[in-house]
Amino acid sequence: MKKIIFLLVIILLGGGGFYYYNLNNNQISTTSYEYIQIEKGNIRKTISATGKIIPTSTLILSSEISGKIVNIEKDFNETIKAGDVLATFDQNPFVLNVKETQTSVDISNSKLKQKKASLEKANSELNNAISNSSGAKSKLNDFILYVNKLKENLEDKKTLFKNKFISKKEFEDATFEYESAIYQLNSLESEILSLNAIIDSRRAQIKIINAEIEEVEKLIQQTELKLESERLDLTKTKIISPINGFILDRHISVGDVLGAYQKDSIMFTIAETLSNMNIEIFIDESDIGNIQNNQLVEFSTDAFPDRKLKATITQIRYSPIDDQNVITYEVIASFENPDNILLPGMTANVDIIIEDKKDILKVKNTALSVKLDQKPKENSRSTGSQWGSGRPSQMQEIMGQLNMSQEQQNKMRSVYPKLGKVRESLTAKNLSPEKIRKEMQLYIENALIDLLSDEQKNKYFSLKESLNVKKVYKLVDGEHTKIELITGLNSSGYTEIVKGELKEGDQVISKVKIETSVKKALRLF
Repeated sequence: MKKIIFLLVIILLGGGGFYYYNLNNNQISTTSYEYIQIEKGNIRKTISATGKIIPTSTLILSSEISGKIVNIEKDFNETIKAGDVLATFDQNPFVLNVKETQTSVDISNSKLKQKKASLEKANSELNNAISNSSGAKSKLNDFILYVNKLKENLEDKKTLFKNKFISKKEFEDATFEYESAIYQLNSLESEILSLNAIIDSRRAQIKIINAEIEEVEKLIQQTELKLESERLDLTKTKIISPINGFILDRHISVGDVLGAYQKDSIMFTIAETLSNMNIEIFIDESDIGNIQNNQLVEFSTDAFPDRKLKATITQIRYSPIDDQNVITYEVIASFENPDNILLPGMTANVDIIIEDKKDILKVKNTALSVKLDQKPKENSRSTGSQWGSGRPSQMQEIMGQLNMSQEQQNKMRSVYPKLGKVRESLTAKNLSPEKIRKEMQLYIENALIDLLSDEQKNKYFSLKESLNVKKVYKLVDGEHTKIELITGLNSSGYTEIVKGELKEGDQVISKVKIETSVKKALRLF
């Protein structure tokens, strides 16, 4: 009996100890906070890129003639003025061409003089023939009257002879005189025909001579044009600088034979000045929308890494550059080159200043993501964890308030299956994860905007703007008070405070840490 009672006591004590142990083995959570101060300072949003320094203006001189280089007057880096001789071709072939063509012109001019003399003679002969023909025609007209008179006289004589009023001899004399006049009349008509033939011949000759003169004149014009061209080529044997500047590159040597306007006919590259230079910058398509003319650029070079220089965006070129499916756009920034220390071709490490705000109230971004209403995960044994690491996307928050129709919702749902291919395409461009995320958000946003009515679009942009309202927790008299803020520029880990009940030096929570421990009871045995 005593043994049974003893066992019962042992069991009761063991069970009580076990119950007491487990009752006091609860987890204990300890919350601690890290604080930061609200600051005043500057926030600058930039886009970083690399670029190449190039002259503001370059001129490439190429050979306009074919020939051999016999002399080079200017070399690399030499300063030149407009009109300076840079190099010379062998002039002998060009001089001979000019002399030969000039001789052809002289010969043609001599032929032209001869032809004009022949023309003058033919015109004189034509005029003589015309004059003779006119005289013969006048004589013919008078002689026709004379013949007609003789004919009438003969008729009278014939009547008188029949009536035997005149002798036979008198009648025969009148007949002979008439027939002689007829013969002379025929001779005169033949002379006129001959003179007309001479006139036609002279006119035909004049036409031939005029055609020959025209041909010679055209030949002279062609030869003179050739002469002018060869004289121009002769002037081109001396390569003259058209501008003031300096020799950036020399592509030729003495003895080189160049062809006119060929790929290998480049002779000199001339830069106008080094005192004003450009930076050629290539901006990714995801950033080009933030670039505007007159934006400030800060840059350094590998040659002078500790020296910061300033430039200004002067040109944005809209033609896309596709390099292995990576789209970029060329942007030009101009700057003054102090003491000509920077040279063409140097690499520039560029920061394009998109927005720059000075002496503003700002807060670290970590304070904007803090939440005080979360609980630690069960059975968590980590020494600490930061809260506020995520929240619903702005897009989801806005879409829920747009009262989209069922059709709009269905069309929007059809966009999401395409995101996989969009991501693959962006990944193929070797973009950073952050850029891929931004591009994906932009793709979804554009797809949504295309579906919205004008009223919904206005509401969308209004709601999107309103989501710039953030909250922080300010320490007031030992208590945490939620403060709502309207925020602005966000860059480099800081966000601008546009409006809110905060001032410089206020303490706000930047991180919440939760530490868990187990409270163990003392064992009885």
